[in-house]
Amino acid sequence: MKTTKTFTLIAAAMLLALASCKPVDDPQQLTKNVVVTTADPSFITSSTATFGAQVTADNAGLLLELGVCWSKTANPTIDGQNSKTYRCSQPYKCFVSNLEPNTTYHVRGFVQYGTEYCYGDEKTFTTLGSDVPSASPVTTLEAYDITGRSFGANATVSPFGMDYYTVGICYSTASEFTYENCQGSVVASYDSDEDVYKANCTGLRPLTTYYYRAYLRFSDTNDYTYFYGDILSVTTPEIPFELNLTTNPTEYYWGHDYAIARGELDCTDPQLVNQVGFCYSSTSAYPLFESDLHVIAATPTGEYGGVFNSYIYDLSSHTKYYIRSYARYKVDSIKYGNVVSVDTN
Repeated sequence: MKTTKTFTLIAAAMLLALASCKPVDDPQQLTKNVVVTTADPSFITSSTATFGAQVTADNAGLLLELGVCWSKTANPTIDGQNSKTYRCSQPYKCFVSNLEPNTTYHVRGFVQYGTEYCYGDEKTFTTLGSDVPSASPVTTLEAYDITGRSFGANATVSPFGMDYYTVGICYSTASEFTYENCQGSVVASYDSDEDVYKANCTGLRPLTTYYYRAYLRFSDTNDYTYFYGDILSVTTPEIPFELNLTTNPTEYYWGHDYAIARGELDCTDPQLVNQVGFCYSSTSAYPLFESDLHVIAATPTGEYGGVFNSYIYDLSSHTKYYIRSYARYKVDSIKYGNVVSVDTN
């Protein structure tokens, strides 16, 4: 009999607790058993926003579900079309998309406490116009390890209710740009020890000012949505200019009177190279660009380097030719590679 009475008292206490928390429109009417606090909407764009809520309760074991609901009208409830829930995280944050631009929304947190639902205080916000910059969860940090060809850049991300997204650094020599029209971009990797996203931007030009910014990208339905950090700048230092040329063995095709000359360029700043090719002569053991025959193998556009080759036609029979590679660089300087010979006999 004593056990039965004790069970009856516990059941009555639980029922009393559940009955004390009912769906209400006025958050001030919530009992002291459970209090839902709605976070201010954040990271608002023309079509997205981050919502959140936190709950305190006398009996945490009765907390089954925490979430937010929103609508264009006041006092949204879970009976409406728009709500998101989560089962454990405190405080709760969720990312909401497909909102309408220039529209006022009402949002409030809710909790399932036992079998009842309780609502928090209501917040209102207005989505931005399509051309208005939004607050961003990603922050651009200062550059480091700056060389004439590269620099490192980091980014931090504030919690904004999304679990899957990409963070990176994009850069340009123009002071205003986005991911879509930047000159280069690098996906950053997360460093859990420092709680930052790290990227290394390479392939840059010395003595050049680059503007860079962190970006955060995620898929919103079938489209990508971007958040950006502030635009910062860095100027790459000068590096010593070095250019090395190698003339590789030439392949002569008997009976066709032509050969394929091959060379290789190794340069610290290929953007300064204007042209590469081969000089050849049957009379001079050291052919020159100005006085002997030559062929152009390539006219670089700023990214040239490595192996290059060119056909040399109309070679005379029974003749020894001397061939060497050349590179024109900076204003009009010329450097030559080693000499190779080919015998058409």
